[in-house]
Amino acid sequence: MKYNAKILLFGEHTVIKGSRALAMPITNHFGSWQYAVDSMEKQTLQQKLPLLVQYLKEQSLDRVLDLVTFSKELHAGLYFKSSIPTGYGMGSSGALCAAIADRYQLELPKNNSKLKQLFGQMESFFHGTSSGMDPLVCYLNYPVLFSSNGDVDRVSLAKLEASKRGIDRAIFLLDTHIPRETAPYVNGFLERCKEGAYNNQCKEELVPLVNKAIQSAIIGNWEKLHESWERISHLQYDLFEFMIPNDFKQIWQKGLKGSAFKLKICGAGGGGFLLGICDDFKQVESVVPHSLIRII
Repeated sequence: MKYNAKILLFGEHTVIKGSRALAMPITNHFGSWQYAVDSMEKQTLQQKLPLLVQYLKEQSLDRVLDLVTFSKELHAGLYFKSSIPTGYGMGSSGALCAAIADRYQLELPKNNSKLKQLFGQMESFFHGTSSGMDPLVCYLNYPVLFSSNGDVDRVSLAKLEASKRGIDRAIFLLDTHIPRETAPYVNGFLERCKEGAYNNQCKEELVPLVNKAIQSAIIGNWEKLHESWERISHLQYDLFEFMIPNDFKQIWQKGLKGSAFKLKICGAGGGGFLLGICDDFKQVESVVPHSLIRII
């Protein structure tokens, strides 16, 4: 069983200001359960898993997870083999939490909002605090829409896929090859929001654009999505410039000045991936000298 990575397609930082957020699994990176062949290898590959089991017990999650069996299988050499890079916002710990819940579930919540809360409790072992969004997307293995009122709904992007049939349109990831941590960029955003004009621009301009882009993606309106994406790209360059790695500001501006592609932040920013949209993916591959991964 494979547990796919995930990306936040829309809602980075603006979800704090009341926008919706849209996350989706991607199959380019994933994790799965494996067994180590010897005790030395087991110690290396298991890393924090024994400590995680202890943490889950302390959180009284043995009510919903079979932690006895989990411990026994760890002793037998079980580990989580993953190609999901850390420090990229791709859900490396989320996929692990999803895999644990799937393999050792006793009685998981049926409601997605409550399941998200459980996953937040589990993933807090890695991050101190967690919303539970990443593990939920990895567990459901389906696009998920998070609303500002707390609603959590599975959605489909099939109409968006269908809207580009016969055309080389694409949403893609640009790899910066720069791992980063989430907290500094979230804190930087919150600090800037203390300034009234910045906060108002985020809430009154960026949040509505993000919501429009999400709606366009769900109904499969590529033209409206592209239009919103371009406006988001301009605003993010002004408001989130500190989140854009210096070496990639020129390529971001190249996208803004031309018509070939437009970039936006993916996740917390600061590194990891950038997200792009284009009408001709082959053209973008020929003009962007960086690793690109097509996801839609």
